[in-house]
Amino acid sequence: MFQTLVKTFVEQYAKNQQLKRDLKAQRGEQETRWREEDRVILQAALAANRVALEQHNDTLRRAAGVSYLTLRCHEDTWTFLARTAFGVWEPGWTQSTRDPYDRVGPTATRAAHFTADPNLPAGRITKADGGMQDVQLSGHNLVLVLDTLREATASELTATGARARTLYDRLASFTAKLDPAAPTGRTTGILWRIDDSLHSQYVSRPPGTGPGRPATAPLLHKVPSPTPTARRRHPERSGSPVDQK
Repeated sequence: MFQTLVKTFVEQYAKNQQLKRDLKAQRGEQETRWREEDRVILQAALAANRVALEQHNDTLRRAAGVSYLTLRCHEDTWTFLARTAFGVWEPGWTQSTRDPYDRVGPTATRAAHFTADPNLPAGRITKADGGMQDVQLSGHNLVLVLDTLREATASELTATGARARTLYDRLASFTAKLDPAAPTGRTTGILWRIDDSLHSQYVSRPPGTGPGRPATAPLLHKVPSPTPTARRRHPERSGSPVDQK
């Protein structure tokens, strides 16, 4: 009787230990699959951010012929562009020439960290409401910004690469509209705005000038929500792996 109980206990213990080993192995296999899936998705995202060299070279050749354009964008957008191209920049700066108080421009110490000369003396950056600003960007600097943005699209950080690719495409869409055969000087300093808008189905405009609101101010309005699509969900990683069929 006692021997039978001991034998049963030993057999049950062995089964439990084997079950633990099997679960651990399955959990390891599941984690490996998750990591591989994440790696494939990451590589696809990084590849989507990159700009082909042939396309980039054509964009630079077009940009090189620009005298200057007036770039209108948010100060944070310009700060990202400027830091990518010149190494350092602060949202409050309106010039690249030295300011001993580091308010409208860099101090001598900060200016020493420029990787390229921005050539933005006082008067070439004009601040507006809502953080928007106009930057008079020379063709030389446009080429530099585009070139460094392309380098940034290869970043291993998907957010940095995606941001760089989006801004690269916005500037490249400007160069795509250039006509080298057209008479020179017709569009010198043209205003180019980086400020994406919502789809028209989401926006309406008030009929008149209501109290405190101009007639041109857009209003958001509700639209039917899109039908949700099924998404693949991983089982809880802290629990047991799913049974493989």
